[in-house]
Amino acid sequence: MTTISAIDTAKLALALLKKNDDEIIEYTSRLKLLKLLYYIQGYHLAMFNAPLFDDKMEAWLHGPVVPSVYRWAKKLTDEELQNQAMNDEQMGALNLHPQQTKLISEVLNMYDKYSAYGLRDKTHTEMPWLSVYEQGQNNEITTDSLKNFFTPLVEK
Repeated sequence: MTTISAIDTAKLALALLKKNDDEIIEYTSRLKLLKLLYYIQGYHLAMFNAPLFDDKMEAWLHGPVVPSVYRWAKKLTDEELQNQAMNDEQMGALNLHPQQTKLISEVLNMYDKYSAYGLRDKTHTEMPWLSVYEQGQNNEITTDSLKNFFTPLVEK
């Protein structure tokens, strides 16, 4: 399986969300995008036994965060963030296996219906975040904890 950066994963997710929704009612916020990356990485680990991206994920106050994506996105307005979505040529250049792209689309379809704070609240009930969160510590959420949590969800 191909590994890409977390920022490329975010740009790909924005593109796939745009394709799924011809009429964008609201922009995908930074908070929501960061939570969607958590679910994408978790399901990718469960399905393919490999991470989609190698960037570290941490347990922050508002849920799981990929710090590299947070730093990149915090400089952008919500509108500018949407404009970071990949085009078809850029998506093709990632060289993802079709099954990887299909999985990412399916995860986005499952979780895009939640608001940013709905996703935040959901992650706060799940073990990868719960087991390591300590206020102000930004402890790492390991790929093992994600895989252990998401594998039973895939097997259902």
